[in-house]
Amino acid sequence: MNISLALVTGGNGFIGSNLCRHLRERSLPVRALVLPGEDTALLESLGVEVVRGDITADLPTDIFADVSHVFHLAAIALDWGPWQSFWKVNALGTHQLLEAAIGAGVPRFIHMSSLAVHTYDGHVDGDETTPADGTINHYAVSKRLAEECVQAGADRIHVTVIRPGMVPYGPGDRLSIPGMVDALRRGLYAHVGGGGQKVCLVQVDNLCDGMVLAAQRDGASGEVYVLADEVVSWRQFADAVADAFSLPRARRSVPLWLVTALAVVMESVYRALALSGTPALTRYRASLFRGDLVFSSAKARRELGWRPLVGLEEGMRRVRESML
Repeated sequence: MNISLALVTGGNGFIGSNLCRHLRERSLPVRALVLPGEDTALLESLGVEVVRGDITADLPTDIFADVSHVFHLAAIALDWGPWQSFWKVNALGTHQLLEAAIGAGVPRFIHMSSLAVHTYDGHVDGDETTPADGTINHYAVSKRLAEECVQAGADRIHVTVIRPGMVPYGPGDRLSIPGMVDALRRGLYAHVGGGGQKVCLVQVDNLCDGMVLAAQRDGASGEVYVLADEVVSWRQFADAVADAFSLPRARRSVPLWLVTALAVVMESVYRALALSGTPALTRYRASLFRGDLVFSSAKARRELGWRPLVGLEEGMRRVRESML
C-alpha cells in the first residue's frame, strides 16, 4: 500500500528525523508528532507538518486526518531509569497510540521495536523467530510489552514490527558515536574482553529505506523484520570510528568479568542511595559483550527486496560530516 500521508511519532529523534527526511526526499507528505517545547527547525526546513503532542496524553483530534501510515518511533531508549517512565511511554503510550489509530481508521501501523527484546546471551544467527525473552532492564521489558500490544491489534489494523540492528548509527546520532568519539579522543576507550565479539549494525539511511519498504509491503499483518546491514567485531567498529575522526585506535582491553562486576556494584549503589542520573556502567551495557550479537536480515532482503547501500566506511564519513 502506497504512502499518501505518513505520521511519524518521535519525529524529532535520531531515527525519526532521518525517516522524515527520507520520506520528504520521496516527495511524500509527512506529519511529525513532537513533544511540546522541542526545537522543530530541522523538520520544518524539510517541509514536515509539525504537531505538538504526547502519546501518553490526549492526542490532537485531527492528528490522524488523511494518514495512511503511522510510523511509531516515540520511546524512551535508555538503559537506566524508573520503571514507571518506561511503562508509561513505551508500553502504555504504544497501546494508546495504536487504539487511537484504529479508532481513526488508519490502514497501517509500523512499530519500531528493538533487539533488546531478546536476552543477550550470545546470538550467532538470530532472526525474527528468536524468543523475545529479554528482562535485563526496564527498556527491554517495556519494548516487549509494546510489541505484544501491537501484535494483539494485528487483526484490527495492518501492523509491521521493525527490529533494527544492535547499533543504529548515522547523522544525528546522539547516543553511540558521540560518546565513543569523546572517549577515544581522551584516550579512555577500552575494548571489553578483547573486542572480538561480533555485532550487527544498521546505518540509519539503510534502516529508513527498509522501513519505507516494509510500510508499503504486501502480505499479512503482524510480520516482524530485522533490519541489520553489516556484521563486525566491536573492535572493528571502534576502529572505524577512530579512523573516521582521525583519532588513535584503542589498544587497551578490560576483562568482561570486571566490567560485569563493576556494573552490578554501580547499579546497587544507585538503587540503595536513590541517586539521580545514570551509572557509568550498567548490566545492560556489560551484556553487549557477553557473546556475539548477530541477527540476520535475510527475511527483509528476501521479502522486501531490501538492499543496504551504505557501508560502514561511508556511514562513518556521513556521521563525521554531520558532527563538524
